[in-house]
Amino acid sequence: MKTESVINKVVITAEAEFDYASETDSPMPKTDIKRETEDYINGNLQRFGGYYFRAKYLDETTDRMLMLFFYKGKTFGKMQIWELRGICQADDWSEELEDSGQVRLWLNTSLEPNETTDWVWDLRIQQEKHRQEIAEEFGEKEESMMPGIKELLDNYKINKARIAVGNSKEVAELKADMEYLDRCIDQLDDEAKAIIVHLYVQGESMSTIGRWLGYSKQAVHKKRNRAMSILEILFADRV
Repeated sequence: MKTESVINKVVITAEAEFDYASETDSPMPKTDIKRETEDYINGNLQRFGGYYFRAKYLDETTDRMLMLFFYKGKTFGKMQIWELRGICQADDWSEELEDSGQVRLWLNTSLEPNETTDWVWDLRIQQEKHRQEIAEEFGEKEESMMPGIKELLDNYKINKARIAVGNSKEVAELKADMEYLDRCIDQLDDEAKAIIVHLYVQGESMSTIGRWLGYSKQAVHKKRNRAMSILEILFADRV
């Protein structure tokens, strides 16, 4: 009896599309990726006995080697769906991360995970946003502290090195800013503090932090922005 051929279709999830944009800073060539990965699956179907597999993919748009992660989806008649759930730089993947379950945890997170936050800070952030909106309506727009804090964090290691070897007035002012920033970071909750420290102090990527915490990069980005809003409020209270 002749076996009917399977039609393999790749579905690119919102999480994978966000991963691609985060890794490459470019729009995703969805048509090319779908075509090439469907051809790859058709040519190697016998290798995919389970519900999950990964494959390296040379992205010609950015000339980067990426690692693509697929899950076996629903079947509709002869059509088999494969969900592209996640994308990272090929060098960011390792057997150790795979075996520890961190990759699986990262792939099974959504862009908008359920989360519990400190309602007091949520209210304070909302109040500050509302205050700034009112000020703008009356032409009293204030210069945000965020760019200054972001610059201090982006150059965290360089700033610490300058403080260690310099003794000018400028370095003394920088030392005061960094010491106050460190005290502000210490006031964050454990998760927010971990994100800020790993992202800026240790220089890790959002992908790495997401796998470690079990969040997508977009969720890490959202939580990073919330932590930065808290730091901005704390820094503005400096006397």
